[in-house]
Amino acid sequence: MAGSAVPEGGRLLVSEPEPGVAQLTISNPAKRGALDAPLLQALTATLAELDARCVVLTGEGRAFCAGYDIGALTSEGYDDSGGHPFQAALAAVASYPYPVVAALNGYAIGGGLELAITCDLRIAADGVQLGMPPAKLGVVYNHGGINRFVTAIGAARTRELFLTGRRIDAAAAERWGLVNEVVPAERLPAAALELAREIAANAPLSLRGNKAAISAVVDAAGALDPETAAALDAARREAFLSDDLREGLAAFAEKRPPVWRGR
Repeated sequence: MAGSAVPEGGRLLVSEPEPGVAQLTISNPAKRGALDAPLLQALTATLAELDARCVVLTGEGRAFCAGYDIGALTSEGYDDSGGHPFQAALAAVASYPYPVVAALNGYAIGGGLELAITCDLRIAADGVQLGMPPAKLGVVYNHGGINRFVTAIGAARTRELFLTGRRIDAAAAERWGLVNEVVPAERLPAAALELAREIAANAPLSLRGNKAAISAVVDAAGALDPETAAALDAARREAFLSDDLREGLAAFAEKRPPVWRGR
């Protein structure tokens, strides 16, 4: 497989380090691996074409992924429908028939952390920082995304992650169950490949069937009744249309504390 570039913004680099294993690298170093629409569309399209029995998703440089591009969010607004490229990319990762391993080489923040937790397994370099900053921006997070965190680390840790907005280090992430393993940074590429090689050597029907079964059980446990889901979606849309969101994004860009008004 050859490298795949998108026309603007970030790039998704695609390689085959060995038979049965594909590696996808988020390359947007100028924005710490931030996800823009072309990069997300490339991720969705690439996963649809792969037949690898294990995929390793990683970043380039000092970041795995700093989340959705704040500049793009400011200029584009937010489309809360399932057709948004971020939601489509998460769905492509979740529905890929074989295991996907996130190799966290650096920061995994916001949407970047949700992208990692959507993968089946996560292995992290020992110096990484992880965080969920929606409370610092004025964002109400998607309830489907929150369910992924509750499933992985429980309600108490999810509350801590989302309500404080603090970053945690790799050691804490491993204690919480947010990552499966922490390795020295220089060992991460080899360790991720070793794990992918071990997975890819297993029976294909077993890999597909067990991933599907686990996903079905998790999805059933996190299902919401339509009325509750609609109310949560309404609260999310209200936040995205608020003055506070505009203030949170402006404060982030200007590197100053936000002044919240609660509207």
